[in-house]
Amino acid sequence: MVKIMQKIKNFLTISRANIQVATIPHALLGIFMVADTLDDIMKVDNLVYVMLYLLLITLACNINCLYDIDVDKYYKKSLYNATVSLGVKNVKILIVIGGIIAIFIIFYLYTRGHVITAALSFIGILLAAIYSSPPPRIKARGFLSAFPTFVGLYMLPLLGGWYMLRDSLKISFILFIAGYALMNEGFTLVNTCEDYAEDKREGIKTWAHIFGIKNTLRIAFVFSSGGILCIFPVVNNIFYGSLNMGKAISLAFVGVFLFALINSMRDIWKAIDSHDLQKSSKKYARKMPLWFISTRYPLLLATLFII
Repeated sequence: MVKIMQKIKNFLTISRANIQVATIPHALLGIFMVADTLDDIMKVDNLVYVMLYLLLITLACNINCLYDIDVDKYYKKSLYNATVSLGVKNVKILIVIGGIIAIFIIFYLYTRGHVITAALSFIGILLAAIYSSPPPRIKARGFLSAFPTFVGLYMLPLLGGWYMLRDSLKISFILFIAGYALMNEGFTLVNTCEDYAEDKREGIKTWAHIFGIKNTLRIAFVFSSGGILCIFPVVNNIFYGSLNMGKAISLAFVGVFLFALINSMRDIWKAIDSHDLQKSSKKYARKMPLWFISTRYPLLLATLFII
């Protein structure tokens, strides 16, 4: 029993369960933005989509740990130890099983008429694979390294959720997605700077190596400010029609989101202003889960209370 529990713990570690809690809004925001009623949200297919999203995130994390094992042993030792403890062969088996299940779920959504969502989900699998695994290993390809997270993690899940209920996009939602992706990628770039030395040792080239840590942190600050774009579509929906208690609560959550966004940007600015950029990157990257949770969930609740 102890060994089984340890294996489960290791699996949760390489699946980044501690930060997956913060990723749930990715799958729900698109649905919440387009839903007219709570019944729209509660449809079974939407639940299946959320489950698929979590499975794909788990796959991406497992693949990343598998092929980053030589990098993680220098700094992210908990991931390294969990991967070694499970065994490389067993991690590969888990990835294959997860991939097969994901394909079946995507096929289910396709047969249910969610063709675009199924296609976007399949693209998500491909991006998860090429991000970490050789020979493409996009995360080491310099300027391209940010592409899979920006598109695959911060845009496609929202689009997939939207297309679960609609067949066409609105300009306001495109604006929302653009701001959301920029904000989250901005936070993620701080993590990229955190791994500067470890990545360089392993021949991984990221934005931090192309532009330098300071400039990458500056880009992170500018990108994170893009979160302000998310406010306009939400506020527009709040003031469309008559104001009620739900919309008033939604407006309050918009305020919480804005406060959290400004606080996160202030942390990034402090990292930029430090004399030891590598040290400050590692210090403030630890706050990244807080940035994610404190901005994503108020935004999610703001969209929910409009319905």
